[in-house]
Amino acid sequence: MFIWTSSEAIVLPIALIVAILIALVVSFLTRKKGEVVRRIPLMVLSIIVWLLEIVKQVLNIVSGYSLWAIPLHFCSLFLYFYPLASFCRGRVGEFGRTMCFVTGSLFVILFYFNPSSIIGSSCNNIFQDFSSFHTFTYHHIIILFYLTMLFSKLYLPSKKDFIFVPIGILGYALIAIPLAYILNVNFCNILESNILFMETLRVNAGQVAYTILLILVGVIGGELIVLFSNLIYNKKKHDKEDIEFKKIMAILKSEV
Repeated sequence: MFIWTSSEAIVLPIALIVAILIALVVSFLTRKKGEVVRRIPLMVLSIIVWLLEIVKQVLNIVSGYSLWAIPLHFCSLFLYFYPLASFCRGRVGEFGRTMCFVTGSLFVILFYFNPSSIIGSSCNNIFQDFSSFHTFTYHHIIILFYLTMLFSKLYLPSKKDFIFVPIGILGYALIAIPLAYILNVNFCNILESNILFMETLRVNAGQVAYTILLILVGVIGGELIVLFSNLIYNKKKHDKEDIEFKKIMAILKSEV
């Protein structure tokens, strides 16, 4: 069951349709271009999210900095993965696009299940202040980036993805977990969970077990997404090759 407010039920479908249309148009216009050209829209989106973040940080500094504004939350990961996915080639670029796909998939699922848990009440007052505008815009750019990357075929599942996922998740954990305790800021529910059964587990099992479980959930969840995408991609690839083979055989038989 989806948990949506009345304003979200109006605003979010419209925003999603707009994102889908933009991603489709972009992918259509660049469909015959090389990878570098197809990555240009991703580069533009990467620059936009960084500009939004810079403005957010400046405003926080001016108004009295809150440690909560430090970009170490789950959604902050896109700030770091986007440049890798957009501007880099080779293994680094593949790593960035894999992590964008994995974290993007998790984000889309969580976002459309319970939008308020991610963007608060920003659908009620998108243009009321910069904070609401940033929250709404930033998270919808995540959706647009995700769709554009998929529609433009800039992410193709690979066995290397199974190695990339733990590298990305553990890399984040090595930075976010120590800083969460040092700064006493609950990045990504590291100190305590707002999910009832997870919080109960933390209290009963202890902080160490809870932290290990969080990491395992991230790694296993990411690997399952990669596994699922690889299975679908390989099946489609096999079906396409099978169709091509049958066409060739039909041509050979007709010539005989």
